Amino acid sequence: MVNSLKVKIIASMKNCLFLILVVTNLIVFSFPLSAQPKGIYVLDNSQGTYRDANIRNYAHVDGFVWRTSWFDIETSAGVYNYAGIDHIIHKLDSINKKLTILFGAYSVEPSYIAAQAGVTTYSFTDPTNNITTTRAVPWDAYLLQRYRLLLAALANHQVFSISTGTMVALKNHPVVANIATNIPGLGAIRNVNGLNTSLQTTLPGYSRSKFVDSLLVSMKLQTDNFPAKNVFIPIYKNTNDNTTSPSLSGFIRTQLLLTFNKTQNPKISFWQENLAAFKDTSTQIITGLPTTTFATPLYQLNDSAYTMFQMLQGWTTPFSDPSKTANTTPFDAMCYAHSTYGASYYEVYVSDIDNNLYQSPFSSWNPATSCNVIVAQQGNNKITIYPNPASNSITIDGIKQQSNFTISIFNLLGQKILSNQNNTSFKIISLPAGLYFISILQENKVYTVKFIKK
Repeated sequence: MVNSLKVKIIASMKNCLFLILVVTNLIVFSFPLSAQPKGIYVLDNSQGTYRDANIRNYAHVDGFVWRTSWFDIETSAGVYNYAGIDHIIHKLDSINKKLTILFGAYSVEPSYIAAQAGVTTYSFTDPTNNITTTRAVPWDAYLLQRYRLLLAALANHQVFSISTGTMVALKNHPVVANIATNIPGLGAIRNVNGLNTSLQTTLPGYSRSKFVDSLLVSMKLQTDNFPAKNVFIPIYKNTNDNTTSPSLSGFIRTQLLLTFNKTQNPKISFWQENLAAFKDTSTQIITGLPTTTFATPLYQLNDSAYTMFQMLQGWTTPFSDPSKTANTTPFDAMCYAHSTYGASYYEVYVSDIDNNLYQSPFSSWNPATSCNVIVAQQGNNKITIYPNPASNSITIDGIKQQSNFTISIFNLLGQKILSNQNNTSFKIISLPAGLYFISILQENKVYTVKFIKK
């Protein structure tokens, strides 16, 4: 009886998805493709009315990140509570700020879904709060059916807009800029239960095809319901199963980009919440995080999708690992994200947004002018690298020639790649593309500049 019911649900869902696909082909031509997400957004916290305490009206703040959960919105089967969304949008609308809706790391489905007869479930332990819940597997038909209904209800919910003077559906509301409702049954695209247990071990009945198909369905539902908004998804390299080649994270990225690209469907963005930078005071080399090894799915996007970052922690009040933001500022991390991943969107903790020392740099921050990757000062000399970016070779200009010097090239992990003694030219044709640091040692002083290998 249960199996028969599930087959009918799956068949029904396939029909629904076919209809969605047909409608999407029409929608794409009536809505502009999603523009690249940009701006400085302040993160919420648990304080205030509906988590609104961190809303800021500074000129340098473009918007606000509001973290919510499926179970916060759907309080029981088919019953939706929009009070929080309405409140946040009204406050932001009154000060002309944008909104990012983020179903956060703690977001899980309403408990009635896992309790439904015939639903395949597993035990999920959230690594951020160590809370264990029972969840449906991402490809469960009933879960996807309820997710489709949630997104339809959310997208069509009407909220007053000051600019239009009318009620506007959330999917078209001018305050809403970005949205991530994540992957039902999983959340982010990553391993679960400590982040080190592969998915085929965690999810009953797992197969790569079922899992990836469910991801495509989930993202399609998001872009179909919010075609005019930037839709993004958290994705990490530490996502694996019992197939080693191709890697699961790489396979997922490839499959997503086959479906969500700039020619057929709106682009989606890939997101991580671990942006940071720290400086080695002996070498003066700044190391950015996430490294391109850890964030391979983002680093290999090229122009196929956009990237977005949330800070790992605040610089003013570091709470995760102070060493990962030591001797730097938020702007070092932002420049790293822009230079390495092409990112122009940053979610920043309120302690840094409110820090008087950072007010002026935030106000004038522009990657084109604030992230100068070619200049260092050696007394009155201006040290430059040209060309920058470069493909074959680089030359360092402006070094005092009166005394010996050593020039070394380091990668983002702080590993020395090349070194020259009293020679200002390097052949770099063999280096992988990316961001590199040049350390100039002369008269017991170290000067550091950056360059990009194309």
